[in-house]
Amino acid sequence: MAASPDDIRSAWLVSVLAVVWSVASAGTAIAIGVAGGSAVLVAFGAIGFVDALGSGALVYHFRHARRHDELATHLEHAAHRVVTVGLIAVGAGAVVISVVRLAAGVSGEPPTAGIVVAAVALLVLAALSTWKIAVAGRVGSPALRADGYLSRVGAAQAAVTLLGTFAARAFELGWVDGAAAIVVGLVAIAVGVTSAPDAPDVGPEGIEPSA
Repeated sequence: MAASPDDIRSAWLVSVLAVVWSVASAGTAIAIGVAGGSAVLVAFGAIGFVDALGSGALVYHFRHARRHDELATHLEHAAHRVVTVGLIAVGAGAVVISVVRLAAGVSGEPPTAGIVVAAVALLVLAALSTWKIAVAGRVGSPALRADGYLSRVGAAQAAVTLLGTFAARAFELGWVDGAAAIVVGLVAIAVGVTSAPDAPDVGPEGIEPSA
């Protein structure tokens, strides 16, 4: 698995930045979500921590590659599994928790601080996702590409949070928060399954990414 030193460095750098961002934003989102009773913010934060875990595995993977001037297949597979298993686990958790909340008649909407976090996250995660997927194509790393899709799921979660909040406040639809978390959870599961190491190399849009 050969790749240029500059591309490997770019893969390492975007992974480091993703860890820093994910830990900071996920912790903030979960704290605000728990305090405000917002399921969609908690789900967003959980996805962020999985993103941090996967990106952390990729940091180690690409640091090793920088030292040896090539990607190690076993580290690539290990990092890939961390990302895909995390996606499926977080997606399933978001669906189960939200279904229970909706069945119990529990509703909620993100507080103003949560809306700010979601708005910033939408921009940052969209940029990180694009960067990860572009670099993944250059270094030939399905693990980094899957992590890029995970960041894209996080960006979708942020967008749904903003749209759901608008619907809840404008039309008094308190169930939108839980329903939005279910939708994003299902998307996370689908992305995790389709991007698994043993699955066909297909992106979330159903189009095979180019190398």
